[in-house]
Amino acid sequence: MQLVSDRAGPAICHLNNSHAYNTSDQKLQPEGQPGLGQSPRSISRIHVSIEVSNRGVADCELVRHMAPLTVSSILKGLPVQDRVHMFADQFKYIETGLVIGAEKQKSQFRRGDIAFMVSSGSVCVFVKDSSVSPMNPIGTVLSNLEAIESSRTGDVLILKRKESP
Repeated sequence: MQLVSDRAGPAICHLNNSHAYNTSDQKLQPEGQPGLGQSPRSISRIHVSIEVSNRGVADCELVRHMAPLTVSSILKGLPVQDRVHMFADQFKYIETGLVIGAEKQKSQFRRGDIAFMVSSGSVCVFVKDSSVSPMNPIGTVLSNLEAIESSRTGDVLILKRKESP
């Protein structure tokens, strides 16, 4: 094991030259490999798409560490299709039929965040910054949020795993 330090940052230990750990025991990315979210094979960040009938497709990612049990259950149930519902002007949602308990809930969400509403078993996409009842955070919209924002109540929305290139 080799300890590397500079005055500007934390000390980093190199183990077997394959992985690095900082002094707070967090695993860093191996040298020469892309970071999380950049690799299509990441087990923490799963790329999905939300297709809204006649409106377009939004690219999204579900982040497993935000709510691991919730994300795993949703992934097992994909694809999910339902009609769009709207809660005030804060978020659009679809009902999934999944029964999942509360997990790492929070109440403050930003535009583009994706959450799971435990009370109704719904996947919610926030279209504006909001303070709401606690929900399980599960991911974020990466591009084309406008397709979801322009959807209307009754449009068909499909949440599915994104096909790899």
